Amino acid sequence: MDRSITAGITGFLLAIAINLFSPVYLYFVPSFLVAIIVIYYFRLGTLKDGLVVAFMTYIFNDGILNTISGAAYYNKQYPAFYVNAWVMISPIVSAITAVIAAYIGVTFAQGRKPAEELPPIVQTQVPPA
Repeated sequence: MDRSITAGITGFLLAIAINLFSPVYLYFVPSFLVAIIVIYYFRLGTLKDGLVVAFMTYIFNDGILNTISGAAYYNKQYPAFYVNAWVMISPIVSAITAVIAAYIGVTFAQGRKPAEELPPIVQTQVPPA
């Protein structure tokens, strides 16, 4: 569980970095791709760990970005906030794609070869001089 929390923190930091430095708004795509990559990189083989990573990546990324955009609207840099269909279904799409990202990442991680282990080091006894 500690590895999945570490992977989730890594995931949302990478997703926020991608979103903040991207010239256009990419919706849920950075969170989706980063969740898959982080699950694969950390070799998380269970769906439970994959879901923890995916939901941490999505929830923290969406929370931070929505706070920034809400502060910008409050600051009146934008003339008006229009509610359209995407604003209404975006949380549902995010939750569904988080589950899909967790499943894909775990499937890729399970197909990955395990790391080769080094042979054990045998220390020889040196007689005292």
